[in-house]
Amino acid sequence: MAAAAGLTLAAVVAGAAGGYVAGRSGDDTVIRTAAPVEAQPVSAVSGAGIDVAAVIKAVEPSTVSIVSRIVQQRGPFSGYAEGAGTGIVLDSEGHILTNAHVVDGADAVKVTVNGKEQDASIVGVDADEDIAVVKLSDPSGVTPATFATGDVAVGDPVVAIGNALALEGGPTVTQGIVSALGRTIDTDEGHLDGLIQTDAAISSGNSGGPLANASGQVVGINTAVAASGQGTQASNIGFVIPIAHALDLAQQLIAGD
Repeated sequence: MAAAAGLTLAAVVAGAAGGYVAGRSGDDTVIRTAAPVEAQPVSAVSGAGIDVAAVIKAVEPSTVSIVSRIVQQRGPFSGYAEGAGTGIVLDSEGHILTNAHVVDGADAVKVTVNGKEQDASIVGVDADEDIAVVKLSDPSGVTPATFATGDVAVGDPVVAIGNALALEGGPTVTQGIVSALGRTIDTDEGHLDGLIQTDAAISSGNSGGPLANASGQVVGINTAVAASGQGTQASNIGFVIPIAHALDLAQQLIAGD
C-alpha cells in the first residue's frame, strides 16, 4: 500500500490465535432502518475541554467488541485464526456497523454486547469503502448509538472508544481533537477519501469503533493510523470515516440483505 512522505498505514485489527490481520495494509472493517435518535448534549465544552466521563456514559452502551474467525487449511491440517475489532449499534434490530477489514472473509463472527458474547451474521461488506454491517442473533436490550448530524471542525475535542489490543476488562478510551479534514489514504482496495484526522490514540482492535464528540454523538468510524517508516516519523495520526458517509453505505448494505 502506498503512502505519501514515507508513511505506512496499519489496519487496526488486533490479531490473536494465529495472528490474523485483516486485509488492509496500512493501519489499523438504502433504506434507513431507524431514524436517528435526537441528540441531547451530555457535556459542556470549555475551551478545549471535554467531559470524557459523560461521553463514555453516552457512547459505551452502544459500543461492542467483535471477534472474527477464519478457518485456515494447510495441507491435510486445518486451524483457525482470530482478529479483534469494534462495532457500533445501529438500531434496535441488532445491526452493527464496523470496518470491512474487521469481518471480511470471516467464517464466524462473535460480538460482545452488554457483557455477553453472541453469534452475529455478516449482512454486507463494502471492501472499497471499508464499511461492513453485521447482525446480532439476539438484539434484545441493545442501545442504538446517537449519531451526529452536523459537520466537525478542526480543533473539536473528541473521544475514541474501542477494543484496543483486545484487552480484557472493557473498552479503551482515549481523548484528542480533530486534527484535519478531507484526508485521503491509499488502501489495498484503492483509496479512502474525505477522512477525518485525529490525534486521539487509536490502536489495534479499535477498527470499526466510534469517534465521539463532546455531546456523546458518534462523528466517525476509527479506521487506520499512520506509522513511521522510511525515515519518516508519525505520531498520533489517526484516520476516521465520517459517520454520515458510513451510515449511507450501511443503509445500502442493509437494504441489499
